Amino acid sequence: MRQLLLLFLLLCAVATPAVAQTSHSGTMSDADQKTFQRAIQDYQKGRYIPSAKQLRILAARHPSNPDIQFFLGLNAVKHNFNVAGIRRYFPQVLRLDPNYPDPLAHYYMGLIHYTDNQFDQAVDDFTRYFQLANTNGTPESDATYMEASNYLYWSRFLAEAYHNIAPFHPRVITSLSSSEDETMPFFSLDGTLCIFLRPTSTASRASFHSHELDPKPLKLYLSTHQDTLFSPPTLLPAPFNQGDPEGGVTLTADNRELYYPVIRRFRGYNNSDIYLSTFDSNRWQPIRNLGDSVNRPDTWESQPSISPDGQWLYFASNRPGGLGGTDIWRSRRNPDGSWGTPVNLGSAVNSPGNERCPFIHADGHTLYFSSNGWQSFGGYDLFFIDLDRTDLAIPANLGLPINTESDDITLSVSPDGIKAHLAAPTDSADRIGGSDILQFNLYPAARPEPMHLIKGRVTSNGGTPLPATITVNHGTTHPAIYRTAPDGTYTILISKSKNNTVTISAPGHKTRTLPCTPSNPLPSTLVLSPQ
Repeated sequence: MRQLLLLFLLLCAVATPAVAQTSHSGTMSDADQKTFQRAIQDYQKGRYIPSAKQLRILAARHPSNPDIQFFLGLNAVKHNFNVAGIRRYFPQVLRLDPNYPDPLAHYYMGLIHYTDNQFDQAVDDFTRYFQLANTNGTPESDATYMEASNYLYWSRFLAEAYHNIAPFHPRVITSLSSSEDETMPFFSLDGTLCIFLRPTSTASRASFHSHELDPKPLKLYLSTHQDTLFSPPTLLPAPFNQGDPEGGVTLTADNRELYYPVIRRFRGYNNSDIYLSTFDSNRWQPIRNLGDSVNRPDTWESQPSISPDGQWLYFASNRPGGLGGTDIWRSRRNPDGSWGTPVNLGSAVNSPGNERCPFIHADGHTLYFSSNGWQSFGGYDLFFIDLDRTDLAIPANLGLPINTESDDITLSVSPDGIKAHLAAPTDSADRIGGSDILQFNLYPAARPEPMHLIKGRVTSNGGTPLPATITVNHGTTHPAIYRTAPDGTYTILISKSKNNTVTISAPGHKTRTLPCTPSNPLPSTLVLSPQ
């Protein structure tokens, strides 16, 4: 950010026009006043070296005159953008006269404070600049007006960010991390699985050729939670890792449906589509494309996030109708299992830039995502928003130091809203190397609605497993609709902070409606009576 900023400063400085507003020249002798005017004329004609030479002579005679220091500063701006001179003279101007009347003195002081990460002072400087420019502005101050507006905007953002540093104490999950760059980790909602991407050599070990520089395609790895640790990761078996590039996965609450992107060549174009595999007969079934409603042959659909009940699919796409490069879209599942026409999440989430990597929390309404279009600390930052309240807010930046000046791309949050996971480099003592998989406690203001996972079974009166529909309503815009497995087992999420109403229905049986809270949970077996 700092290097880019200096370049921007240089561009702004070159565009700064000449100025001749003085306030203290009357304190000099007639001869020195004439020298001062000649120095100003030389400056205005672009003769910066003779101008500065005359001004330095005057500065030695009149060390308390801020006008001389001001024009020495302007010469430093114009003559090869002399950073040392800028840093020397403009602070002198405002030390000698804190209320110096020329807006440019406060503008350049604001730039100095900005580059030094002194954002509170920069806010004061640019605010003073606008006070002066708006009351006695000149064409010269008008030329910097837009740049000053931009700097004031960013100074306020960064000042607030540094005043609200989020507690962030990441811990490397060492059993999942390696010297390679792990990316896109997904943790199942019950905490039993972690699936992530890792670069993996495909070279044969029985070879005399050195494969150190060979490309390492990303492969999907699986680890299961055993006792208190995750097991050593192994390649996710077929139908995954079959040659085509694949992306990060997402699972429904019952771990029976896995959605992920696959890149395949289509008419000369590397097309990314979203695919589904279901877990049945103790193995993952062949993947199938989600169809033309979600996937298009000429656009990029990727980075899916499925709601816990499997009814809502969030994904990133550059399809037509968006607000920027890549937007976040949402599709609802139809009763027949197909997917409805995707809907853009609109300007409350999407910007003219790019939005990526949505993660819909288990509460069904808190969305975490990455963006380079909203105000960030550099590149992509992580944001969150309550989709039930988009009319009241814009996305909130997760803040420092979770976000950095580098790209911050993916985040997942546990159902209870406390634990969060991401893949990123870290300076912590337990780092493994490259991008590691990290776990940390999310600070309270960024936490979603806390949820509680419940597993059980639905049966008929006689104990026969019963395929059923379970609707959970905890006051959100869209109640969650779960469907049991063929053996009647279910996994649902209920709110830990609100009252829940759970409705169980099955064809030919009486519907049951039960209240449910973590302190008043559902029975492990839900029994429905015949009608």
